[in-house]
This record gives sequence, structure tokens and C-alpha cells, in this order.
Amino acid sequence: MTKTSSRNKFRTALCMILIMMWVMATAIPAMAAPRVKEAHYQGYGKVEVDFSSDVKFKNVKVTLKDNKGAKYSATNIKRIDSDEMVFTIKNYKKGRTYTYTISGVKRSSDKNYGTVKGTIQIPAATQAPKVKEVDYDSDDLEVEIEFKSYVQFKNPKVTVTTNKKNYAVRIVKKGNDSITIKVRKLTLGRKHNFTVSGIRVKGNTTYTKVKGSFVARDN
Repeated sequence: MTKTSSRNKFRTALCMILIMMWVMATAIPAMAAPRVKEAHYQGYGKVEVDFSSDVKFKNVKVTLKDNKGAKYSATNIKRIDSDEMVFTIKNYKKGRTYTYTISGVKRSSDKNYGTVKGTIQIPAATQAPKVKEVDYDSDDLEVEIEFKSYVQFKNPKVTVTTNKKNYAVRIVKKGNDSITIKVRKLTLGRKHNFTVSGIRVKGNTTYTKVKGSFVARDN
């Protein structure tokens, strides 16, 4: 057998092995880790994580790193629903963004446990709450203002205005992360401005004001 023939056979065998490895790799479906729908800051270092599907846990752990590179651990890790969990960041610092890694989690339909990553921002001590969304119910004549974090109120007041009009407002409900007001009928399609005073991020020391605007739409 010539050297050229031996080389050709070796190359053929190597190609066959590589093809078989590629086929085996593509035949095994990739494991899809759970996906975080959203994370919610509840104050005092407590974070709620909502998944986009039902999940299961096994020896679950949570580690974190902030935007300055400092590392943190988590305590009070609990499953509170089929697609929700909470944990508390130990020795957290306000005014930083945290990347968290949850290990020992999987979708209910998956076989193997894996890891999930996400981010959460803890507002600075004097930072006002951030508005997540505003919904107007034209039937009940109510406006719900929802915030990105849990909030606390102290003698809150809400105003709703346009360039030409101030609306009469009455607070009807204060939630963990929202406030709902009753207001006289708004003009659909028009931009309205609002101010919420006497509000703070839960766990912060300073009550402040939140301003924003929304377009009244018939939902």
C-alpha cells in the first residue's frame, strides 16, 4: 500500500468521524433554560423573580454581582408560586444594578437543572420610584399608575392635568406597587400629565414626587 493511499484512507476516516460527531450533536436537542419574565424590587433587598413558564427547583442557589464588580450572596430563597420566587440580597447597597445567577432551576417540562441570569436595579436612597405603566379604564373612570418597585405612601396626593384643565381626583386604592385614582372622564387620545406626591421606594428614607404623562385610551 502506498503512502498516498494510506493518507487518503486516513482522511476519509477522519471525515467520517467528524460527520458522525456533527450528526450526533445536532440530533440532541438543546436544553432551553427557563426565561425570566421580569424581576421586581420589593424593598429592603428583597427581589421577586417571575418566570415565563412553570419551573422546578433543586438545591437552588442565588449569587449576585453589582455594576461595580462586588459579589453578594442571597438568603430567604423561596418559591412562592409555580412560576415565581423571591430572595433577599445580603448586605446590599442602594443605587446599584445587580446581575443575579440562579442555579438549580429548570422548566417543569425539562429533564436537567441549569442556571438562569437576570438583572435588577435597587434605587438610590433618595431616588423616586419609576413608573412602569399607566392604565386608564374609561368605563370605571379610573387610572392605575404602576411602579417598577414596591412603594410606600405618606399622605399621598395625585393630580391629573392637561394644558387647559385640572381634573378632580380621588384616590381609591393604594397597592404594594401601584396607586389607583378615580377621575372625571378624560379626553380619549389626549396626553394627560400626572403627579404623585408623598411616595417613596419601599425601604428608602425620603418621600418624594413622581411625575409622568399618559395618553388616555379606551382599553
